[in-house]
Amino acid sequence: MAFPSRDAQLRAKYSITEEIYEKILVAQKGVCAICGNHQRYKRLAVDHSHKTGQVRGLLCENCNRGLGRFFDSTFRLRNAISYLEKAEKAWNEVMKCQQVGPSVKLKIL
Repeated sequence: MAFPSRDAQLRAKYSITEEIYEKILVAQKGVCAICGNHQRYKRLAVDHSHKTGQVRGLLCENCNRGLGRFFDSTFRLRNAISYLEKAEKAWNEVMKCQQVGPSVKLKIL
């Protein structure tokens, strides 16, 4: 049994051809649309809307999985960014407290 060609897989899954994939890849300069990294041993994944099926771009495995873990939710992603920013500020306060002394109280997130 023969495996379907890459072009046939792209057509079936995302309604694009290998040629369109390559055009997107060139437009993105061969890197992930989110982090800008090259994917060494794998092709970039086709990112698409699970609601509409529309292709959004090409992503490395980590960014593609990351979006999936957040269910493509901009609300969840914004909250994650806010959480990281608050945690970084809190860590900076911890570092200041270590320099100033133990009497400084920290605000817990």
